[in-house]
Amino acid sequence: MRTRRGFTLIELLVVIAIIAILAAILFPVFAQAREKARQATCASNVNQLGKAILMYAADHEEILTPSRIVPGNNPAHPGTRIWNELVAPYVKNVDVYFCPNGRKPDGAFVPNWATRSWPSIGYNAHIAGWYWVGGGLPGNFDETLILPSRAMIKKPAQFVLLADSPNGPPTTPCRGYLTDNNWYGGCSGEPGAQARRADITTYAGIGIVARHSGGLNLGFADGHSRWYRLEQVLPYTPAEFNARYPGKTCAADEYRDFNPAKTHWLIHNTCNPD
Repeated sequence: MRTRRGFTLIELLVVIAIIAILAAILFPVFAQAREKARQATCASNVNQLGKAILMYAADHEEILTPSRIVPGNNPAHPGTRIWNELVAPYVKNVDVYFCPNGRKPDGAFVPNWATRSWPSIGYNAHIAGWYWVGGGLPGNFDETLILPSRAMIKKPAQFVLLADSPNGPPTTPCRGYLTDNNWYGGCSGEPGAQARRADITTYAGIGIVARHSGGLNLGFADGHSRWYRLEQVLPYTPAEFNARYPGKTCAADEYRDFNPAKTHWLIHNTCNPD
């Protein structure tokens, strides 16, 4: 009668070692695949929001979506409306405003756009913001709302509408609904956040963040989106700028448009960027 022979200890150890080696090889691959999927989801969200902004413009005589509208003269006015709310009829899915790698509120997100901190895909802060409608501000700023049209954008394929932006709860300095390429690594006032160039006027709580393998997704005014490494999007430092453009001088804020990726952030730039 034949007897069944089990595995020896050596055989078991060899099998376990092989499984451990395979796991060590495959786990990083799985992690990379998962991150690529999140990056693709974020890029899709950016693309959908970019198209929503363009559809809004098509329905409003080619005028771009305002980043923020504040009725009266009180920044905390309950009638405040930001671009996320304005394009909501073209989106109809609140999850689109978030990058999968960004911070998310606990529980189901109920839009309260007056907080302006939770969206993790930000709108270019230099398109239309900080304008007031009615109410009369000191200095005769009443009834001011200055909005650009799509025709003012000279190079739509290079002009940034949207980008991965730092976000968080209202207790943080973040304003995730807007973005600017001079602040990076987080919101101004947070650990690790910094300004690329000290000579560029910056805005508290507004910036870009590299959430995807050292880079971020950008959405452009022609409707396409693309991933870039963070350093491609940041403005040239003074030393880099002087080496690349010897003798050239621009107004401080215009340096935003000079970066390795040749992305444009300002509608009006007289310094002739790339």
